[in-house]
Amino acid sequence: MANPLYSVLSFTCALVLLIFMNQFKIVLDKSEKTDKDFLHLSIWVIFFCIQDGVWGIFGSGIVHNNSLFFTSSTVFHATAALSAYIWLSYILNFIRIERDKAVPTKMLSFALVLFQFALLALNYKSKFIFDISDDGTYIARSGRNLLYYSQYFTFFVIGLFTAYRIASAKNVNTRRHYAASFLFILAPLLCGLLQKAYPFAPCDSIGFMLGCCTIYAFFISKISRNRDLSQKAVIIAGLSSDYDLVLYMDITKNQTKYYQVSEKFAPLLWEGRNSSDPKSFDDFMRRIFVPNEFSAFIEKSTIEKCIDILQTAPYYTIPFLASIDGHTEHYRLKIASDKSNAQAFIVGIINVEEEHRLEETADRLRKDLQHTKLIANKDPLTGVGSAAAFKAKCDLIDRQIKAGQRIKFAIVECDVNDLKIINDSFGHDMGDEYLKNCSKTFCNVFSHSPVFRIGGDEFVIILVEMQYDKRTELFEKLKSSISLKRSSRERISFAAGMAEYSAQIDESVKDVLKRADTFMYIDKGKFKS
Repeated sequence: MANPLYSVLSFTCALVLLIFMNQFKIVLDKSEKTDKDFLHLSIWVIFFCIQDGVWGIFGSGIVHNNSLFFTSSTVFHATAALSAYIWLSYILNFIRIERDKAVPTKMLSFALVLFQFALLALNYKSKFIFDISDDGTYIARSGRNLLYYSQYFTFFVIGLFTAYRIASAKNVNTRRHYAASFLFILAPLLCGLLQKAYPFAPCDSIGFMLGCCTIYAFFISKISRNRDLSQKAVIIAGLSSDYDLVLYMDITKNQTKYYQVSEKFAPLLWEGRNSSDPKSFDDFMRRIFVPNEFSAFIEKSTIEKCIDILQTAPYYTIPFLASIDGHTEHYRLKIASDKSNAQAFIVGIINVEEEHRLEETADRLRKDLQHTKLIANKDPLTGVGSAAAFKAKCDLIDRQIKAGQRIKFAIVECDVNDLKIINDSFGHDMGDEYLKNCSKTFCNVFSHSPVFRIGGDEFVIILVEMQYDKRTELFEKLKSSISLKRSSRERISFAAGMAEYSAQIDESVKDVLKRADTFMYIDKGKFKS
């Protein structure tokens, strides 16, 4: 008779998998069939563990009903048989077996499942596989071995195949991929052997859980290795929420893909936005570009100059003047390299007329020596710390880090949403009021931490001491302060990201800021969607 602990362990396996599955949904790539198949597999294994726990309730005598116990045992063996087929189907897709080899293998496995179903159907009368005694004890018959071996034959064969693929793999990443699949098979296979030796222990549930955890760990490590690719998608999504034009340029494939084209830019691109030819972007830049001392490089080829610049820096921004519909305004071109492809990069163009206007105001104030200190340390519009003050603060912290001091701090980066829309729709005065409202919110939430405005719509807060200790609570309070009312006097909307300093991985404040920036872009992408 099973121990009551049987059900506890089975339900625990289901709970662990449920937690992992919810975490996996965060990094799920819906464009990848393998990712979606793993999600479906996890749901099936959770169901298996739950029904295994239900079997334990009958098997331990907590509920005494021989008829239900017999039905539960039949369901257990049936789901175990079907699990082997589902397991095989997933692993064939995971290791990308050719269709002409995968189909016969799956047909053989499915035939074994039907064979086991037939045995279970015959067992209702013959009881040659298992039976339930009068006192409610599960009794294994001689036919159970036939059921067991037909089920684990599938695991054994695919395990040998993946082991062969590991030995023959020449690439390290390929070998790592096959090793994950081998462990994925090995876990239920070894636990299946234990299940035969200890029939009143939930070894099957434990084996299936460990197998799924192996694949989950592989996906997470793969995401870590492909972090640059993930950041590319995050940056594109973040830029698309505010920028007038966002595109991805792949020089090796001679292809361009447009992710964002504003109504203002669409007529100027003509049919170019539907073309993958990179020349369409160069033609577009030549039509709108107004030569000045800052961006003379655009006069020739924007694409070629972007490639030259990104050979020395991972990202770069260039201000330039553009003439659209007879109006000349200031724009900024941002380029970011794709670290997974040296000949590919992301381009974003945004109107910075408002920012330029503020800069001109700041320039006039700088001419007055009485305001030099104010300009250097405070933002003239919001009254918070300026970009220069932020740099000075970063330099101070960097010196403390290099000196080996044990310090604790976190950085919150905020990017105000829809500033351009408000400026265009209601005027720059309303836009200034909107920025002030958001700035006041940052100062109220982080009342004992320095707040800096480092760009037109970008703010940074450095959390230390007591506010660092309460950073999670304060960050949640910050997010809850968002108000999407139409009036600029009440509207508060921004994307935010937070990162903590770690002496093990961070060499400077810049490293922490990069992580906060990435999380902020993720939040901005969610806001847009």
